[in-house]
Amino acid sequence: MGIGKFNRRPIFYNETYAVDAGGGSRPVESERWEQWAKINDRSGSTSFSQSQDLTTYDYEVEVRSDGRFTSLTGMIYEGQVCKMNSMSIKSEGYKDFFILRFTKTDTWVDLS
Repeated sequence: MGIGKFNRRPIFYNETYAVDAGGGSRPVESERWEQWAKINDRSGSTSFSQSQDLTTYDYEVEVRSDGRFTSLTGMIYEGQVCKMNSMSIKSEGYKDFFILRFTKTDTWVDLS
């Protein structure tokens, strides 16, 4: 694989949960980083079959293996907040890559 195909730099983030004053939990961003990625735009859709929601994904993202990625890692790409659907490992020689599949959930607005 040519390294030139890693030509996008989305924002990835991890969240943890904190207990608020009322005893409930709320998500808190624990870390945020940018990383070079190869992103394939797919057409996400949801269908209902045999009493199950079958959700396809919007983006297939390939990144170099990094210990920060978990199954709860989110992504912000082109103004869209995305949640992870699946995560798999692809090995190429001695290098490991992650194949991540994301679905759009919200529009992200930077207010800073």
